[in-house]
Amino acid sequence: MQFGIIGSGSWATALAKILTDNGNTIHWWVRNTDTIRYMEKRRHNPHYLNAVYFNETQLHLSDDIQTVVSHSEAVVIAVPSAVVESVLEKLPADAFKGKKIISAVKGILPSGNQLLNNYLADNFQVNLNDYFAVLGPCHAEQVAAETLSYLTFQGTGEGGASYFASYFKT
Repeated sequence: MQFGIIGSGSWATALAKILTDNGNTIHWWVRNTDTIRYMEKRRHNPHYLNAVYFNETQLHLSDDIQTVVSHSEAVVIAVPSAVVESVLEKLPADAFKGKKIISAVKGILPSGNQLLNNYLADNFQVNLNDYFAVLGPCHAEQVAAETLSYLTFQGTGEGGASYFASYFKT
């Protein structure tokens, strides 16, 4: 499975760690090119969870969100809810066609008072059957440190949620 990650904060970094620790190569959108160069050279995110190191051969870092999405079968959206719309507005309306979406967004999108799944349905025609969410009750620091914690996956069908949850086990 080709995973994409949109976002480079602590939650995105923790989820990237799980995916790469499980042997997956990821396409990762990082908005800042200086951060990309640093991560390529030093193998960790200098701003968030900087004790987490990555095998650089598993990372395809890019500041081009369209490239990340186009190379991914499943896209993890892990940016703050307040910036989701400004980040995704750079994508064409059919960008998520045939893709599975895993939301790691916490909260409501403020401009339209919408949940992410409603925003994606309205603006990108994402079907609810292709939409999943990963939630706590844990914090990014716990996940990255591999302390006993739990991730909850939800989707419209148990099979899909279980399938994606299997990629995030440690």
